[in-house]
Amino acid sequence: MRKRRENLRENFKMLEENQETTNRGITLIALVVTIVVLLILASVSITVVFGDNGILQLAKEAGEKTNEAVQNDKENIGNATNYIKSLSWDTTKVTAVTTKDGAIVPVPKGFVGSEVDGENTIKDGFVIYEGDSAVTNENVDTSKAREERNQFVWVPADGVNLEYKQDKETWKEEESDDYNDYNDWWDEEEIDFRKESVKKYGGFYVARYEAGVPGSIEYGEETNYKGESNLANRNKSADQVTKENLPASRKGLQAWNYVSPTNAKDLSENMYADSTSVTSRLIDSYAWDTICRWFSNSGINVTDSTSWGNYTDADSGENVNGLYSKHELAKGGWPPTDNDGNYGRGKVSFEARDRTAGKIDIYELATGISERNKAKNIYDFAGNMWEYTTEVSENTGFVVRGGSFTGPGGLIPASFRDYATIEEVGKSRWGFRAVLYLK
Repeated sequence: MRKRRENLRENFKMLEENQETTNRGITLIALVVTIVVLLILASVSITVVFGDNGILQLAKEAGEKTNEAVQNDKENIGNATNYIKSLSWDTTKVTAVTTKDGAIVPVPKGFVGSEVDGENTIKDGFVIYEGDSAVTNENVDTSKAREERNQFVWVPADGVNLEYKQDKETWKEEESDDYNDYNDWWDEEEIDFRKESVKKYGGFYVARYEAGVPGSIEYGEETNYKGESNLANRNKSADQVTKENLPASRKGLQAWNYVSPTNAKDLSENMYADSTSVTSRLIDSYAWDTICRWFSNSGINVTDSTSWGNYTDADSGENVNGLYSKHELAKGGWPPTDNDGNYGRGKVSFEARDRTAGKIDIYELATGISERNKAKNIYDFAGNMWEYTTEVSENTGFVVRGGSFTGPGGLIPASFRDYATIEEVGKSRWGFRAVLYLK
């Protein structure tokens, strides 16, 4: 009996030990299962939050779509605003033209809107050509329209997406202590006309190219000249230049340099002095700053224009073919030699330049011959020529914008303001550009 009780106690003990072992096993299994479930949940959570279709990605896409919708709304509002404005446009002076991207643009009489792909939208820069015959994909090259007809680009300063105004803060250079001393030299009646024109028509036109010398495109490959054509017309007053020799806004011309700012102003005004639909003027600070904002709003860098301007640091590796003048830059980067603009025709290769190794070749290019140097269908707004504006400073001189082929685009970008003193004007690196205001 005693032995049986001892056997029972041992059996119960073994059962208890087995139960504890089983419980421990179940606990471990439960723990493992719990960990696995937590890992799965964590993985799912990470995927939900960070995955391709996760919360963050969806939030980002939602934000982008919201911004896109806002921009589209602004553009639609701008288009609607232009439509409303078009109802009051003077149809004896302009024709309302619908662009390929749905905007309504006033094309002045004596000009036609481009039908060429890439030239017929506001987004890319809407181009008009002087004359009455259409410019299409089929005839733009065969008719040499870009070389034979003046061209301008519409700047949509509709007051919704873009406002026509002078900007002395956004593009201010810290080292320019006298920056706020710069003012345009026009009178109140002139600025009132420009503002009213932009308000009425929703924008203005800017020359597609820097002012160029008519006829210079005909110079042959062997031609090297020191500017008899260049200098003969350059620094004459506007009344000394015949109508056919007035500055042109066309591709491939020798840039109209060696000119004083006062003559650049008068020459610009004479370009369309006989027009009943437009008034031509030297570009002003309002127009220049507005274009800079237009570019910047589209992601074009106007505070470092190295990537799209003709500068000493524009090591693009590209080859361009056309008229050019070669200059030299001294060791250390300054000063450039001024060799009276010996122009020739041929291929220019932009290779990597070592600014410390000695003299390097720099090139003054004919108008618009490099596609790289284009933004919104406007050529050479960054670099190539310093461009006179109607801004002056009582203490310093005439304001020039955009930098030139003699300086670096990282330091002297499209937005940059500088000044030329009386002693400095009339050199190879000074040029200009016209704008058109609708009457």
